Amino acid sequence: MKSNTKVNFKKVLLIGLLLFVIVLFGFLYTYFIQADIDKIGYVKVSINKKPHSVYESEFEGRVVDSRGNDKLLFKFKPLDIETNSEFTFEPRRFFAWGKNFVAYTQNLKELILVDYKTGKEVYKQKLNEGIEFINVNKEKEEFVISTKKALYILRVNGEQEKKNKLSFVLERIAEGNFWWPVLSDDSRYVVCGEVCSRRFIATLLVLIDLQNNQKKKILSKKMGNLPLTVDRRLIYSTAISKENKWVVISTSSSGTPPYRYLTAINLKSGLVKEFGSNTGLCNSPGCFVSSDKYMFTQGEPEYREFGDYSPIIEPFRSKPVIVDLNTGKLEIVNNVPKDINIYWPIYKNDKTIYFIDRKYYSFVPNKIFDTNIYRLKNKKFELLFQIKGGIVSYDVISK
Repeated sequence: MKSNTKVNFKKVLLIGLLLFVIVLFGFLYTYFIQADIDKIGYVKVSINKKPHSVYESEFEGRVVDSRGNDKLLFKFKPLDIETNSEFTFEPRRFFAWGKNFVAYTQNLKELILVDYKTGKEVYKQKLNEGIEFINVNKEKEEFVISTKKALYILRVNGEQEKKNKLSFVLERIAEGNFWWPVLSDDSRYVVCGEVCSRRFIATLLVLIDLQNNQKKKILSKKMGNLPLTVDRRLIYSTAISKENKWVVISTSSSGTPPYRYLTAINLKSGLVKEFGSNTGLCNSPGCFVSSDKYMFTQGEPEYREFGDYSPIIEPFRSKPVIVDLNTGKLEIVNNVPKDINIYWPIYKNDKTIYFIDRKYYSFVPNKIFDTNIYRLKNKKFELLFQIKGGIVSYDVISK
């Protein structure tokens, strides 16, 4: 009897050890192998009837990862002239990649959320005012939406979330026509351009304090002392640092071609820094790499036909550049091949940088080519994904 007990004990012990090894192996695999898997959301434009044209083209939202999975989340084709026209002009403003959901519009009248895991719509809301911009605070999964009449924030309903029931709350937070809204990391502030002239498109920069329900102008719509009939400010992207210290915008005058550059505003001191002379030919969007440093891409091959922009470093290729907001000093990011024109940098906390080689002329967005997604990590530059079609939106969902 004792012998059988010992045998059974040994079997149980052996099974326990085996289960422990399996669990440990699974943990180690997840930690060391899965941790290095890149998951990226992107929207591509496929060419339909008209070659190299966004008009009558098809948009596909997908999630791809380095294990070879490429999942379709949504697909649509703009059907009317107004929507076609809007999606041709800066189409990235209509898509936002959160932590668990992607938000988009396909007709400018409905806001739609799709779950990455299930590929199903979890939210749909009509906004007949005309959706113009969508952005997201990824960590808090809060979306900011601007229409032609107002600004909204879409949040997960916390009370329902506690009950494992997914629902959302849409709140109207400001009246007006706002451009490129961005939520601060703590979700206290919205920074955005505001269209303030019906006769001329001009944007001043405003800070909306959601805690105190206040709106404050922090940058004028005018360029210097020139009247709006002569020159005015246009905002093409906005970013706010994690500590709510700096706001950086991509801005330009109303001239042709638009000579875009960066402007930084210190929210704590009110200091405004116009980096026109050394950040010209910047391509939107960029991102913060620290509390005082901002990365963007600079240069444009097509500018050769517009003359010599000698103050700009290597003006006829697009390369990643970091500007120190305190000193204005520029630093070109190394380890990127000079024969590739890099756009749209995304910086992650592990010092990994992602780029695309958006192969269409910045100011003619209806020219479409295939697009590559690259990663720069530990000084190693590598191709991650080759996408058949032009990418008009992308973001790193997880690593």
